[in-house]
Amino acid sequence: MDYYGFVLAGSYAGRPHADALGDVIRLARRADELGIDGWYLTEHHGQPSFSLTSAPNVVAAAIAAQTGRLRIGTMVTILPFSNPLRVAEEFRTLDLLSGGRLEIGLGRGQVRHEQAAFGIERDRTVEMFDAAYDIVTRLLSGETVDFDTPWWKGSGAVAVPEATQQPVPPMWMSAGSESSVEKCAKLGLNCATSLLTRAFADERLALYRKWWDQYQPGRPGEGKFAIAAHVAVAPSEREAHEHFRHDFEQKQAHFAQSVTDRPGDDDATYRGHRPSYDAFVASTLETMLDDGLLIAGTVEQCREQLARIKARGVDRLLCTFHTGDASFDFSMRSLELFATEVIPHVEGASA
Repeated sequence: MDYYGFVLAGSYAGRPHADALGDVIRLARRADELGIDGWYLTEHHGQPSFSLTSAPNVVAAAIAAQTGRLRIGTMVTILPFSNPLRVAEEFRTLDLLSGGRLEIGLGRGQVRHEQAAFGIERDRTVEMFDAAYDIVTRLLSGETVDFDTPWWKGSGAVAVPEATQQPVPPMWMSAGSESSVEKCAKLGLNCATSLLTRAFADERLALYRKWWDQYQPGRPGEGKFAIAAHVAVAPSEREAHEHFRHDFEQKQAHFAQSVTDRPGDDDATYRGHRPSYDAFVASTLETMLDDGLLIAGTVEQCREQLARIKARGVDRLLCTFHTGDASFDFSMRSLELFATEVIPHVEGASA
């Protein structure tokens, strides 16, 4: 199993946004030094208290300039929000500037106020994703592309600069529903999930493995499956849990307001996500520990929790070390303990 940071980068109350984004870069630099495998940035818009990464590729370029080994990417770039040629060009540029360290994560978005801000019709996001995905992947593969969709039109489009990773960087798709997981396998994409309780995540993992073998018979075992977890490692269980509680309550409230309590029967393409959304909103600290959505406690406790996740056959763990108004000093110490005392023990290596 490998380990990636998963960054939301919420603003700090009463402080400049530059402070929070600066801490994201500081944390990534330390992760690079400590041997964490990679660093993902989310794309969200319009609510700085939840996330400041409205331009994740720009932040990723800043991280690339200050690190030398860490793989860097988006989880996810929301395809309906951007012209496909621009998306492909930014990916190519970021891959070049990072020395071939780019990981690409793609999604269609789910937050209503963000879709409204971009003028996106919620019930068209599947069509928009599919159209943009076709254009972006053809451009990344070196084709000259003509495209004529209801949302984007172009002729003779070519992605510049030249490709760095060949044939393309590793590609992921965010998935929650069964239909999304099947689409990952059908397209030959790695599958990343978040906010799924253990029952949902393990079911999706089994389905992904089955569908991968069905749709990709010539590529056995290549498809990767990721889950996400918050990480809080501390000298005492109480300190770790207290650090997590405030952040989780904020995130849970945001999620319920922005996503979960809004979809109705008119949102047919999002209906398959509803059971897992409802399960997340009903979570507590204790159930999150049981579900592997949280790794929190002393070093020894976190080793046991991580070992349980690894035993489930997950390929990649997306780790949220710091969000919102949580103590940055705590988050930095937690990252250091996780990288030097927890991961090596579970992976069978010396710290």
